[in-house]
Amino acid sequence: MAKRAFQARVMGLLLFFCAAGALLRAHPVSISYSHFDVQGDSIQAVLRLPLEELDLLMQLDQNLDNQVSLEEAERARGVIEEYLVRRVRLSADGANISGKLGSMQSWKDSGGFLFLELDLSYRAPKPVERITMQVDLLTDLMPAHKNLSQIRLGNRSEEFVFEGGRTYTGDISGGGFWKAARTFLILGIEHIFTGYDHIVFLFGLLIVGSRLLNLIKIVSSFTVAHSITLALATLGLVTPVAWMTEAGIALSIAYIGFENLFIREVKHRWKITFVFGLIHGFGFANILRAMNLPRSGLAASLFTFNLGVEMGQVTIVALMFPLLYYVAQTRFRLTVTRVTSLVILGLGLFWLYQRVT
Repeated sequence: MAKRAFQARVMGLLLFFCAAGALLRAHPVSISYSHFDVQGDSIQAVLRLPLEELDLLMQLDQNLDNQVSLEEAERARGVIEEYLVRRVRLSADGANISGKLGSMQSWKDSGGFLFLELDLSYRAPKPVERITMQVDLLTDLMPAHKNLSQIRLGNRSEEFVFEGGRTYTGDISGGGFWKAARTFLILGIEHIFTGYDHIVFLFGLLIVGSRLLNLIKIVSSFTVAHSITLALATLGLVTPVAWMTEAGIALSIAYIGFENLFIREVKHRWKITFVFGLIHGFGFANILRAMNLPRSGLAASLFTFNLGVEMGQVTIVALMFPLLYYVAQTRFRLTVTRVTSLVILGLGLFWLYQRVT
């Protein structure tokens, strides 16, 4: 009885793992963008904030037509500026400086989502030698919000992710290679752990073949494929249509779920994994492409981001494997495979519907 109870718990855990994705949009992380340019005693900033979240926070849509016009944003200029002054804090050589809001305009990311682009200007008492920044935007609405920032200090650029109260400190004369590398490594790890569609895809691949050799072939094929397209898209050699990429990822999940219901031989599955891995790589690249990274540090940012993705992926697979191996040894294997594959198929179709409508 105890053994059956334990097996029932394992089944329940597997089903919960799949079904939990239905309650979450794939890639639910709230993201905004910023660019800071520090030249002499002048700091120019461009902030891009998701319009839907800004509206939820400030009720910008006054006529309740489910759209925020630039005229409605202008009418709320005072409220927006006051919010930015409180949430974007800069210190130049130990002296706090306040920004002034300039122009506002609409902007779309690679996925077609609307942002409000805001220009801010700062003036320091003297030419800046050390700058300290805190960007705490939209965390009062979305605690896990991330601001992906490009910071230009004189003639060089760095990348930084503002989240969870992190503070950026930069010296005009100092190098920031390792700081940027660490930032993109962490960003890659977080991206795969919050990429529920990628996790479900991996789970669907592994549920039908838990032998170690098959697992190594599948994971290696996926890694090589998505590394290729991640590099191509980030370097600008290929420019995929964002919504088609996201729809393709959803379709790959639905296909794997469907195939799992009938597949008997998995030793050649690494081939279809490679094809779908190419599509998932374009999905990984979306976050880097939206940052408009400078060419000078692009290779390092790309490498460390991909390394972070791989570290996260290996961790996820290592956590999955013991559970899948155990299920493969029980008499519930076929039932668990079929039920979870149906859930994966349903999730893929649900996400496909979301992304094409």
